[in-house]
Amino acid sequence: MEHIIETATSPSAISGHLSYGLLVLSMLMNSIVWLRIIALVSGVAGIIYSGFVLHDPIGAGWETLFVTANLTQLCLLAWRSRKVRFSDEEFLFCQNALVLVPPFLARQFINIGTWKTIPAGTILTQQDETVEQLTYVAEGHVDVAVNGKLVANCGTGDFIGELGILSGRTATATTTATTDLRALVFERDSLMRHLSRQPDIKLALQAGFKINLRQKLAAANERTLAETR
Repeated sequence: MEHIIETATSPSAISGHLSYGLLVLSMLMNSIVWLRIIALVSGVAGIIYSGFVLHDPIGAGWETLFVTANLTQLCLLAWRSRKVRFSDEEFLFCQNALVLVPPFLARQFINIGTWKTIPAGTILTQQDETVEQLTYVAEGHVDVAVNGKLVANCGTGDFIGELGILSGRTATATTTATTDLRALVFERDSLMRHLSRQPDIKLALQAGFKINLRQKLAAANERTLAETR
């Protein structure tokens, strides 16, 4: 037992622990880019451990193949993204919704949506009804009402319908455009089909929704405090 502990905690075992630790860490990454980078570093540590500590050429060979595969995938990601360009409003959308998503995947996602000018007075979601669209507000203002009572306002950078669109639940509020909106609109069916094929995009989008929801709650709290003064 003492020999096992000494071996596991010896300086020569550090590269082995590092290799497996980084491999586990890579599996926790939401970003495919960071997953590949950390996995690559894990493989390099594995080569050192197998080749120079264990003197195992077979293990070192497999670790080399693992590093090569991840390096190839990183190069492919860079190559696919090299010519991708975004307009200012598309870039802002990516900053709000698709943080750390490779540009070429972000472009594919944006392309399933439609940029629209939505007239003031348009109802975007109706309380207790199915949410058919996800709307990203690039410019304009939206009122949020529950049971006919105004409870919040949304604006640039906010999502409308995000809670119901992924969960399948009915809308918890009625949202109405109070000004003309410039918005990126995703139809439910095409959105869900795309997300089923791109789980990394879904994770990034959910993270963006959570951040935006916290911002909405903070704004709603400020509104409530202002009304009680």
